[in-house]
Amino acid sequence: MPASLRHAARRLRRAPGFATAAALTLALGIGGAAAVFTVVNGVLLQPLPYPRADRLVDVTHTLSLSGLTRVAQSDATYLMYATDNRAFTGFGIYRATSVNLHTLGGSTGAPPERLAAALATPSLFRVLGAAPLRGRGFTDADAQPGAVPVALISRGVWQRTFGGADVLGRHVSVDGVDREIIGVMPASFHFPDARTGIWIPLQLDPAHTNSAAFDYTGIARLRDGATIPSAAADLQRLLPQVPVVYPGRLTAGAIKVMKMQVDVRPLRDVLVGNVGHVLWIVFGAVGLLLLLACANVANLLLARAEGRQRELAVRRALGAGRALLLQDSLSEAFLLALIGAVIGVLLASAGVTLLKTLPMGASIPRMADVHVDAAVLAFAAGVALLATFLVSALPALRAGGASLASLLVAEGRSATGSRGRQRARRALVISQMALALVLLAGAALLARSFQELSAVNPGFDAADGVAFRLDLPNAAYPTTRDAAAAELRVLQAVRAVPGVQAAGIVTRLPLDNEAAQDSAVFIEDHPIKPGQIPDIHHMVFATPGYFAAMGIPLVAGRMYREPEPGANPAQLPREVMVSEAFARRYWTTAAVAIGKRIRLVANPRAPWSTIVGVVGNTRDQGLDQPPTELMYNQLVSATIDSLAYVPRDVAFVVRGGADAGALLPALRKAALRAAPSLPVYREIALGQLLSAANARTTFTLLLLGIAAIVALAIGATGIYGVIAYLVALRTREIGVRLALGAPPAAVKRLVVRRALVDAMAGVALGLIAAGLLTRGLKSLLFSVSPTDAVSLTAATLVLLATAVGAAWVPARRAAALDPAIALRSD
Repeated sequence: MPASLRHAARRLRRAPGFATAAALTLALGIGGAAAVFTVVNGVLLQPLPYPRADRLVDVTHTLSLSGLTRVAQSDATYLMYATDNRAFTGFGIYRATSVNLHTLGGSTGAPPERLAAALATPSLFRVLGAAPLRGRGFTDADAQPGAVPVALISRGVWQRTFGGADVLGRHVSVDGVDREIIGVMPASFHFPDARTGIWIPLQLDPAHTNSAAFDYTGIARLRDGATIPSAAADLQRLLPQVPVVYPGRLTAGAIKVMKMQVDVRPLRDVLVGNVGHVLWIVFGAVGLLLLLACANVANLLLARAEGRQRELAVRRALGAGRALLLQDSLSEAFLLALIGAVIGVLLASAGVTLLKTLPMGASIPRMADVHVDAAVLAFAAGVALLATFLVSALPALRAGGASLASLLVAEGRSATGSRGRQRARRALVISQMALALVLLAGAALLARSFQELSAVNPGFDAADGVAFRLDLPNAAYPTTRDAAAAELRVLQAVRAVPGVQAAGIVTRLPLDNEAAQDSAVFIEDHPIKPGQIPDIHHMVFATPGYFAAMGIPLVAGRMYREPEPGANPAQLPREVMVSEAFARRYWTTAAVAIGKRIRLVANPRAPWSTIVGVVGNTRDQGLDQPPTELMYNQLVSATIDSLAYVPRDVAFVVRGGADAGALLPALRKAALRAAPSLPVYREIALGQLLSAANARTTFTLLLLGIAAIVALAIGATGIYGVIAYLVALRTREIGVRLALGAPPAAVKRLVVRRALVDAMAGVALGLIAAGLLTRGLKSLLFSVSPTDAVSLTAATLVLLATAVGAAWVPARRAAALDPAIALRSD
């Protein structure tokens, strides 16, 4: 260790209180910056874990339709693009789903397992450059219709379900289909996300395509020299040929009317979504916190330099030059920053681990790729070096630039002190107050936005409600009557559980992340012009009991009838219900909508369905979005076409007593008794839907709030230190005032006024900075302006109150001085 560092270490050991306070302050700043950088690095900066990931793109289509602005790939568009494109070296598609998994040949009575899954073309794995850890991957032969059913499993499923035993060639039941496990994917393969546990080859038949069913996500790899615009233009050239080569519901006229355009985007941008904006905001906030911590430590070092005036005077007298004094100051600051960086990295690692366990952490994409690595350590080292110069610059310049005469000024308590140093310390405190106000203002704005979001009526009663899902595979329930009977049988079993007040079935819960089912809607008294595309609306299948279980009120009309177990779906009346927003879109009031007729197919000879009821609005797309225009079909219905239809992946919603969550074990047992082969999955309290809807705001508010609280504490410490120091310098003056009859209250006001002057100067600068920086929060705010007066006023008052509180202890000490002792102290 260099001599200067050894001397600095000895000096810090002789002042453990100072060293601890300075190192911990820097640890908070460096740790916060390192923690957020860890997330930013893993989510935004690191490339996707695939070879030449910058060449991977997502391929979708944009539309100009009311209610539908983007669609992905159909089997027909994929076959067209994959065969004839000139821009890609490979093109694959997949569809994320979930499946019921039964292990075969194991112990009898083993419970079924629900797994996140992906149906994927073999080409997708070639595009991603992914190969199995064990066994083989999919071949084109596996994707041929009628091929032997096979599957790939994740390393997590291999370890958890099969104990890491040899599974190659072993058979499992996937949604009732016997499949052979042919490979195990490596732990690093997280596609489409880290939850995916099994991959199944997507078997497409070019002779039987559904060109208008855009159910698949397209991923492609650009050729060398190809660009995103050139790739989009190339596929746009092929789009009009799709109806020619694969005739079906997607026609050339529909493509033209919908203004359908190919959209090619970098895959990483699609996977990350809009979370990048949130992370950069939080990163900026902890950057401010780091600056604030550095200002506070610089203040401590400046005070420490003033306490060492006699030592510095002696060293200057013995020939120590300015460079040596600067080196000593930098060495001391470097050791403090190094200790702060080590503690900060440990805090960052613990913080990231905690974030991964929190529900809000699950809302951040690519969290599986987030961990403290060499890049984070290098970042922490760089921040430590930056902090070294920031915290030592002003103290070193003040000490190194001082004349010998000024350093030999008397050091007693009655010394007046250097006005230059006082100004420097006050400037640092004012900057701390300004930075703290910016963080407080951001947190206050988000708190107000969170309050506004929490006050939004979601359209349902989240209290005392729970839900769980079941999926009925075609292999186990081959007919619609089989599926309907099983679902209604489970519903009856759930209703028989003691404590259940209401229960129903629905295909999609409000505010859920499940993909919405959309449909074109034809309305009898709102005919469309020839060639015009009808409006697209979300469609939900539900039993009447669902509305009671969710607390969704009936606004007009009546509920459609619930079918009896064993009823023939094709013989049920064609009745539908709509939300109030849907009714008001086409008719003046909800009551007028009753008796109107709608149809979901373009065939003019298809029968109409009658609207028999209008129910209250729900906000399916988010609390910050307007109420959704919904159409509700009977769970067992024949409204889609001439054939009976029963959805197979459904949620059971249950309303219980004061603690509906306590019913979940009994509900699970009842469902398993009624359908032993079906795993119960996605058990959730309805309140969690609201929490998830606020997850992004909550995440940002939590981190900004923590940063604001720490900033406030650091700012209060700075105020306290400066005021305590000024009181010490003015001990004689205060003694004279008290001796001349000044009341203690006047002395308190004098001291507190000084703190308020500095705090108000910080507020003035902070308000200017907040007015500029909080505009970046605009996309995260709901019904709140970035310059909201209530939020800024609240932040200002909190800051001023904190300044007064920090100055109150030194003020009380000053007012309690004995004038005789104070006058003798000099």
